[in-house]
Amino acid sequence: MKENDEQKSEKFRDAAVRRVRNVETTLRRVRNLSNPTSYDYTDDEISRIFDHLQTVLDHTRDSFKRPVDQHRFSL
Repeated sequence: MKENDEQKSEKFRDAAVRRVRNVETTLRRVRNLSNPTSYDYTDDEISRIFDHLQTVLDHTRDSFKRPVDQHRFSL
């Protein structure tokens, strides 16, 4: 059982590193949109982009939370 847990932990770490690096790359591409010589944008558009990204990030963080206290009814 412990070996299986270690494999799952290693698999998680490998996938997490790869996926976080992919997100960083994509965020750098979003950052490139800030170049005013290439793009024209409004404050509202920027606000909408970051509000959406924050919502996605919040939902992602929430998905890692485990129920702290689950009471099951029994007789």
